[in-house]
Amino acid sequence: MVKWEDYGESSLTLLAVHCKIDKAKPNIPYDPSDFRRCIHLFECLDFGQGEIFSLLCRTADKYPEWKYFVEEWDTLTNLYNKEKHQEDAPLLYKALQEVRKLNEVKPNSSHD
Repeated sequence: MVKWEDYGESSLTLLAVHCKIDKAKPNIPYDPSDFRRCIHLFECLDFGQGEIFSLLCRTADKYPEWKYFVEEWDTLTNLYNKEKHQEDAPLLYKALQEVRKLNEVKPNSSHD
């Protein structure tokens, strides 16, 4: 049996979608630790790439703030794998910030 001890709000959001449960306050991964906990959830569930992508797409369908994370998941995962044994993950952190900024831009908003 796998022990899932390291979880956060973003991984709980993924799990809620997987279990077909509405989460009152869904969250996105805000930093490398959040992202790591999402990866850890997939490992605990023993998900392959297809299952991961399917869950991510269902999550983005239910919670639109996940859309850009799904689109950039492979890039984020590659950065995570590159930096996971380091004390800090500056490249992943920067990439997560950039994805969060995409969520802040509203369609049809004017950019000066």
